[in-house]
Amino acid sequence: MTELPIKADFRPDINALRALAVLGVVAYHYGLPGFGGGFAGVDVFFVISGFLIGGQIFAAHVRGNFSFQAFFSSRLRRIFPALALLVMVCLAWMWFHALPFDYLKSTRHAVAALFFLSNLAFTGEQGYFDLAAHAKPLLHTWSLSVEGQFYLFMPLVVAFAWCFARRFLPALLWLLSAFSLALSLSGGQSESANAFYLLAPRAWEFLAGCLLAWYATRLTRVAHSNALALISLLALLAAFTGLNAELVWPGYWTLLPVAAALGVMASGKAPRAQAVLCNGLLQRLGDVSYSLYLWHWPVLVFARQYFENRQITLTPGYLLGLCALSLVLALASWRWVEQPIRSQLTRWTRKRLWLAVLGVWLVAFAFGAFIVKNRGVPERVPSYVQRAAQAVFFDTPRDDCFRNPDSRKKRPETFCHFSAEPAAAPTLLLWGDSFANQYLAALADAAAGLGQDGLIATQGACRASVAGEVMPLPASIAQSCQNFNLEVHQLLAMTPSIRTVVLGLSWGGVASVQPTLDLVQQLLQKGKTVLLMGPVSQPGFDVPQRWATLQLQAGKAVDDWHLPAANYADIFALRTHLQAQLAQPIAQKNLVLIDPLSHLCDAQQCWLVRAGQANFRDTGHLSQTAAQAFTPDFAQALHTLGY
Repeated sequence: MTELPIKADFRPDINALRALAVLGVVAYHYGLPGFGGGFAGVDVFFVISGFLIGGQIFAAHVRGNFSFQAFFSSRLRRIFPALALLVMVCLAWMWFHALPFDYLKSTRHAVAALFFLSNLAFTGEQGYFDLAAHAKPLLHTWSLSVEGQFYLFMPLVVAFAWCFARRFLPALLWLLSAFSLALSLSGGQSESANAFYLLAPRAWEFLAGCLLAWYATRLTRVAHSNALALISLLALLAAFTGLNAELVWPGYWTLLPVAAALGVMASGKAPRAQAVLCNGLLQRLGDVSYSLYLWHWPVLVFARQYFENRQITLTPGYLLGLCALSLVLALASWRWVEQPIRSQLTRWTRKRLWLAVLGVWLVAFAFGAFIVKNRGVPERVPSYVQRAAQAVFFDTPRDDCFRNPDSRKKRPETFCHFSAEPAAAPTLLLWGDSFANQYLAALADAAAGLGQDGLIATQGACRASVAGEVMPLPASIAQSCQNFNLEVHQLLAMTPSIRTVVLGLSWGGVASVQPTLDLVQQLLQKGKTVLLMGPVSQPGFDVPQRWATLQLQAGKAVDDWHLPAANYADIFALRTHLQAQLAQPIAQKNLVLIDPLSHLCDAQQCWLVRAGQANFRDTGHLSQTAAQAFTPDFAQALHTLGY
């Protein structure tokens, strides 16, 4: 069997739709005003893939010459070469510019991407202890992995139905699509990250395209409808400009770009649509849309890191230049990688293609194992820079008990104990977001020294609150946070042995004070004592990255690095305000306010790095060394509270 022909039934309208989809994605990622919903371009790509791949599979079965080997070979030929090149370039660049922790993470992502599993890797990294999204150069490969998994799933379903129940194939596709859509909507509304990254809740978008391909021959009148083409193009533009990242996605609004893509493809032969979509510029952009999608994101990620580390603002002019660079790289990838491998079938035979793919997989697996075993190979950077790398690794004793923003965690118990051998009656509760969880090791050590045990109630991006408070959080995590805090209130009501609640949070200025004071007052009225962690002098930029760059530029170790205390005037004012508001319970020894600023600052300056140790492990969280230094403070506070 020969592979499905590359140019069979070429559709300029679909090629233009690819161009519009990639323009939406690039505009969104590069922050172009008015394109807050450009991320929906990925959903358009899913519909296009479903239509084209479904149509090819159906046609091959009708002809009686469908071959799994030919199908998978054609898909690998289309996707894998450019992806492999991108992965190699990213890993090569980061070898010289990334700290070990970043390189370790990115290598795992790279291997997952090459095996079309990166969506699973990113699903498992929704917790706090992970690189920020803007620091993941291969984050966008999640969609390619979903697509690759669909390529495995779809031909199996069709082949099964074709053999045993051919006339029920459309009904099966409708049923699977409805089931997937239900998963998507229920998963999104329950704030689960799985709905975004996994195939099952995304399959309906592909299947919508497949169903359009199945019924395409019956839509001859629709195919020439100027009205449908115009409405669909306007709907697509509305999706790109009117939607935003605060929406639950995928969700009900995902129906808009999916329906728009279906409408454009269904009416692709409309004369006025042809006049617009056959534009030469759109066609050329559609040709390179896959490579542009691949290259635009890592170019932006690496540029952001480079500019931020040198304290240079990424201006619109720079962004325009990065767009141009992405397009140049896309053109080069299309011209010298995509096109030769897709068109030179005698040179790149199926056997050679598979040998090349297997070779890349083998090398990637071996390289990934090497990087993981050596924890990112810190020897790549000078010894004095390795200290910056070590600051990023933060392994508290019970990280498996820290909840992700959607409230998932690794441990099965609802609330973990501080101790590996928990006491029957815990007397302490650590409650709050990741800025509370960072103190866990120090608090646990202090509690153990006094023969006490406690419970861990920490969840990413979710500060402690009074029961029922609705926080100004994205829709994807607001309900999860509210439910989590209700659970903690129930825990306190059902566990009278808990005498002291330890609160920590990301202080968001004066606006965050009153809700916290309300919670403190409520806890005191219930007979609890409170240990409250005060505000921290958060730098607002990645300290280990900036420190590493600073040392590399200096060509030597920088053991002390500080900023003027005047830079944190608002933080000092917030501390003074808290001390005044809490003066009475502090005097009554019902509350202790621990002051992190006393560890990090003096009257003139605040240290980011002191005596060769970073005080922060990212843009605002304390490093393990800095957090552990609070053990005596916790011990003294507990003593003050009667332990």
